[in-house]
Amino acid sequence: MKSVQPRITISCLLLLVPFIFMLNGCAGTTPSATQGTQLVVIDKIEPREADGKTELVISGGDPILQYTSFQLTEPLRLVVDIPDADISNFKDPLIVNIGTVGTITPTQMDSIARLEIGLSQAADTKVYQLNGKLIVELAKPVDTAKAETETITAVPPAEPVAPVPAAEASIQEKGTATVVTSVKAKAGKDGVNVVITGNGTIQPNTFMLEGKRLVIDIPGAIHKVRPTVIPVRKGGLDKVRVGQHKDRDEKKVRVVLDLTKTMEYTVTPSGNTVIVAMNVAAAAAPEAAAEVPVQEKAAEAPPTTAVSEKEVTAPPVQPAAPAKEAAEDAAIRPLSQEEALVVGTTSRYTGKKISLDLQDADLITVMRLFAEVANLNIILAPDVKGKVTVRMVKIPWDQAMDIILRMNGLGYVLEENILRIASTADLTKESEDQFRAKESKKKAEDLVTRVVSINYTAAKTLEPTLKKSLSPRGETVADERTNTLIIKDIARNMDEVLALIKVLDKAIPQVMIEAKIVEATLNFSRELGVQWGLDYKSGAGTGNPTGLQFPNSIGVTGAPGAAAGPSGVGRYLVNLPAATGQGAGGAIGFTFGSLSKAFNLDLVLSALESTGEGKVISTPRVSALDNKEAKISQGVSVPYQSAAKDGGTSVSFIDATLELIVTPHVTPDNKIFMKILAKKNAPDSSIVVNGSPSIRKNEAETELLLSDGETAVIGGILILERGESVSKVPFFGDLPLIGWLFRTNFASEQKRELLIFVKPNIVRAEVI
Repeated sequence: MKSVQPRITISCLLLLVPFIFMLNGCAGTTPSATQGTQLVVIDKIEPREADGKTELVISGGDPILQYTSFQLTEPLRLVVDIPDADISNFKDPLIVNIGTVGTITPTQMDSIARLEIGLSQAADTKVYQLNGKLIVELAKPVDTAKAETETITAVPPAEPVAPVPAAEASIQEKGTATVVTSVKAKAGKDGVNVVITGNGTIQPNTFMLEGKRLVIDIPGAIHKVRPTVIPVRKGGLDKVRVGQHKDRDEKKVRVVLDLTKTMEYTVTPSGNTVIVAMNVAAAAAPEAAAEVPVQEKAAEAPPTTAVSEKEVTAPPVQPAAPAKEAAEDAAIRPLSQEEALVVGTTSRYTGKKISLDLQDADLITVMRLFAEVANLNIILAPDVKGKVTVRMVKIPWDQAMDIILRMNGLGYVLEENILRIASTADLTKESEDQFRAKESKKKAEDLVTRVVSINYTAAKTLEPTLKKSLSPRGETVADERTNTLIIKDIARNMDEVLALIKVLDKAIPQVMIEAKIVEATLNFSRELGVQWGLDYKSGAGTGNPTGLQFPNSIGVTGAPGAAAGPSGVGRYLVNLPAATGQGAGGAIGFTFGSLSKAFNLDLVLSALESTGEGKVISTPRVSALDNKEAKISQGVSVPYQSAAKDGGTSVSFIDATLELIVTPHVTPDNKIFMKILAKKNAPDSSIVVNGSPSIRKNEAETELLLSDGETAVIGGILILERGESVSKVPFFGDLPLIGWLFRTNFASEQKRELLIFVKPNIVRAEVI
């Protein structure tokens, strides 16, 4: 039978080596191990400090060619796995305590040598090869705040430049670049330019991957670019990554541009530089990804660990989860009993995200992988078998498992930390059998009786709620006289019912609501007036005859019927006084006359100004139970007479009261929701009809939410009345300077303000 190896992405391959031995015994060994490859004996682990960094130099009898590294949390540690290696020379943990490195714990797992490097705090790490040795470099601690907002995937640094053999040099084209010296990116709003510089002519190979990654390969070269990750985050370009590919047949520098949107690009070689110009694509459809060998696609995926080219191209034996997800295994929260999936699916997935690319992978192996990722024990039914071909990118592991199980007619049950997988039919039958067994057990159980006294509510009102929690054999009887419930049911249901009664039978909160109704008035008026009295006589009796036969006398005085002036000798020609008299304003009079009393002139100036302020504060208070209406009122009933149908009169009464009506509700967080009606109605004697006064109303009705003890204004009314009037003698009242002697001025202002406050307080029993 033809054997088909599963295809996995680079992210899945990263966990292959650590998990391969644990999952499948000897079948999990690497290809080189199965062929009897000699193990590299690790004989030296040397910690040292250099340029503010901590380095661990790992060396063996032979060069170390392969390695995998990832970080784990709880506790924080860096794990380095070296395939085809023997670390039996180190049996005890190594105490280092240099920089962020604490203890190094060596472990031998079949043909894999594992080093768990305990870290005191998070730090930037690099793992690379140098002259056949493995160097683990730990930089200064990572800035936690920065790490939370910006995550940069590390790309393995290029291997040190080795001298080019003469034979190889002769093959190289004269003037062709052998070293990439720099990579620079300049971004703008409409696009970005990337300039790649080498030590000679560059002949790049360019292609697009998945529409979002532009790849530039420079064959026959190595790089000296630092840093190897250049963040841009502008113009549609997220970052530029530089990596080194080197094996027996080919070496090349690969520059990857991670795009955030579809871009059009041009690549222009110019001497020892290559200029990559990118603009936002005019068309919505992205370019088709170029066909690339599987090895190159796997190598091109954003690496999360340092992996050599040999590891990438090695044929996989069984699927594995990405190393980054493995590094977070310790943070994975196992599903609780309530979240267990039984013969079905759920729309809520909480597992860590993984990526899988499997072709004809064994279903049992895949299920064991999920159990390893979730840190769960697993039991598989005998009929669990089949092949799996999927490609999933960044989805929760529990969702991936659920989909794969449903495709194969399977389901799972989680009991504590044990994951059981079987066919849906078996699980359904098991569930039905368990249900029938429980029902049979309930029917066989003895009934017990409990008598429960209800304290704060009517026992009869609780019956409908409690009956829903009883078994088919259970019953309740409410005794209204003693407010007691008699409950009969099986013992296991009885505990649930008693607990429910304890929750429902609670004292109802009481609330004291205090309202304040404040009425304020302000009155102001000013009045200025003037009066002129004139009495003039010309005749023989006054010594100023007219000298005429007719008229031989002339008299001039005020209008008939007008009051006499202060001198009593005439009437007012101008009579525009202010209000005077007892309790009113004041006046001053001037009298001018002749000795012969032929001419008399009276002048009276009067003025009045009044100011008044008033304030009425009404404070009704009422206590109420939760969700119960309470009312308090005080006032008078005003009688009104009206005609009756029989021709007589009838008397009706209208209330003029101070009143507060409120329905409170106490929320679980000690806030108080209230429906409030506050009134302050009073008789108004300024308007009287048939001897009965009118009613002046002040009311506010609203709903609001307040905290315990909080005061709020629920309503307010402000009325402002202003008036001015002028009375004057025509023409004379408009004269400049002296016009005021012929007019009276009146000004008034009246302000009325109403404010209604409310303050609720939850009544609590005092502990003595």
